[in-house]
Amino acid sequence: MAKAKPKESVVTISKETWEWAKANPRYESLLEELEDLEDLRREKAKREKGTPFEEVLKAYEKFHRIRVRRRSQH
Repeated sequence: MAKAKPKESVVTISKETWEWAKANPRYESLLEELEDLEDLRREKAKREKGTPFEEVLKAYEKFHRIRVRRRSQH
């Protein structure tokens, strides 16, 4: 018997409810934590797909304030 792939669990909330909870001090910190967790999940998913070399090179150049000479692709 083949194993079924687990489906990703998703919970949706209306924007109206989200905004209400975000404005309510009782729920504000909880929603901020949920937003942070979602950001982390997205970044992890991007890393699992891999990062294009050009993107890494651009970040390196920006951080070190340099320009790496590239070879001609001809």
